[in-house]
Amino acid sequence: MFKRYLSSNVAGVIIAMLLASLAGCTSEPEETLEKKEGYRPIYMPYEQIRQFSSTSPRPLEHAGKIYIKGNYVFINELNKGIHIINNQNPASPQPVSFVSVPGNVDIAVKGNVLYADNAVDLLALDISNPVDVKLLKRIENAFPNQVFPPHTGVSFECADPAKGVIVGWEKVMLENPKCYR
Repeated sequence: MFKRYLSSNVAGVIIAMLLASLAGCTSEPEETLEKKEGYRPIYMPYEQIRQFSSTSPRPLEHAGKIYIKGNYVFINELNKGIHIINNQNPASPQPVSFVSVPGNVDIAVKGNVLYADNAVDLLALDISNPVDVKLLKRIENAFPNQVFPPHTGVSFECADPAKGVIVGWEKVMLENPKCYR
């Protein structure tokens, strides 16, 4: 009797194990593509961001911060650089030069040194000759790269620092976005 009870229990355990293993063997469902409106980062390679040049004047398009030092006005062109204008005669201001600083949104001046953000870097620029501004020092990665869009309640493509510095966000249709803010 005990032998028959033992063999029926063993058989029951084996059957239960087989059923459990079969229940775990299901084919994986096909991944469904979810298309959703969201934001994709716009990247600029670090080599391109870190190019600095003092060039001839160009038209002002999107003014940012303004700093006045002596007879000169320094106007930030959002994410592009700094316009330098001779304002000795306020009735007729004269453009002097444009300093290309990709990713620039803020400036400050102390003495003859203009400090500017260059996306993730901090630059110290010699402005003693506004026609020919010189780079004195660059501190790389002084600022964090913003890895999410400026909007909240949105899906977005996750940032990949290996692609470069994020210089903007574009609204697009995304497939299976993994990030949300």
